[in-house]
Amino acid sequence: MSRIGRPLPHRSATLPTAQTSQPRPPARASTLPASLGSSAVTTPPTARPAASAPATTESRPVKHPGLPEGAPTYSPWEKSSGAASNLMVSGGDNKLTLPPGAKQNMLVDRPGNPFQKDVFGGRVNGNLGSMQASTASHNSGGLYHYSAQAELNGPHAAYELQKVHAGRLGVTSGQLTAEANAFKAQAQAGVSADTKGHAYTAALTAKAETGVGVAASASHDFNRHVGAYIKGEGKASATAYAEGVASLDPRTATAMLSGQVGAAATAGAYGTAGGHLGRLHGSVTAGAVAGVAAQAGGKLGLENGFFKHSADVNAAAGVGTHLKTDVAVDLRHHIKPSIAAGLRPSFASASGVASSSGVVQPEKSRVEEFFARAFGG
Repeated sequence: MSRIGRPLPHRSATLPTAQTSQPRPPARASTLPASLGSSAVTTPPTARPAASAPATTESRPVKHPGLPEGAPTYSPWEKSSGAASNLMVSGGDNKLTLPPGAKQNMLVDRPGNPFQKDVFGGRVNGNLGSMQASTASHNSGGLYHYSAQAELNGPHAAYELQKVHAGRLGVTSGQLTAEANAFKAQAQAGVSADTKGHAYTAALTAKAETGVGVAASASHDFNRHVGAYIKGEGKASATAYAEGVASLDPRTATAMLSGQVGAAATAGAYGTAGGHLGRLHGSVTAGAVAGVAAQAGGKLGLENGFFKHSADVNAAAGVGTHLKTDVAVDLRHHIKPSIAAGLRPSFASASGVASSSGVVQPEKSRVEEFFARAFGG
């Protein structure tokens, strides 16, 4: 949970776009002095959060049975979706954190109704929604905290389908994942006062988002030395947020009011193709993103002895592209064919697919049979 007045970390990339295709949203307004951040905001106690949407399984090339289980594998699809921060707003997460020992009063705690069902050869996981609302109070050691917070997750569902086929030409696998989140919203209003440090803060934050995504991938391993794969993915999301903060710290001559609002809608798609030949791995990813975003913020008051007034408005719209290449060389020694043959029964668990070991055991090639006879495999 970010502290009020501190810069937020860079937003994780979810959609592909070029880094220079659109202007970036304005930086977050600095609303509190450094001394206030450490005195008025502390670590929250452990609390059970409301049920959230299940994350779909990340599709990736199936691990060949000739590789030992648990060994590091090459993953070309990590961070392959580019950076969509040029068309996305960042805010709504700057909330007051509860002091240790704060008294919580749970008003509503409905974790939702999760469900799971096998349909169309795959599996659907979802939840009909969840809701949580509570108040918190703390009055000890000169630190006073009063806040109310709520989180609402709408219906969401995720579908996953995985298939594996083993034959004379190798192992073929495919995976399809899809996820839809109706909406997710969170809000908090609270005040925090440190009478010993003479730091006082009042904050109101709210954020709502929704999104859908689908991904499909296929891979084929002729053997543990030669293979190829492709993947396609599409995502769409919308986000809106609002923040307001009032801060007072007489020691640093600060009395500031600040606010910020933003909204964005983006959609993107990208594809990856690659393969491996011996120790050499490589992939190429290309994609595009389109969307609109707007963000506005301002502050008024006394900050560190200076009277300040500022306003910042930014909007972006357009289409961006993304291109990525990746090459890696495996410097580890390949295991002997006899050992590889003994690892075939564990292929199902090693590849992360729901298939029995008897189905996914590929037939040995003539070269493998020769080495098996030569080395007693």
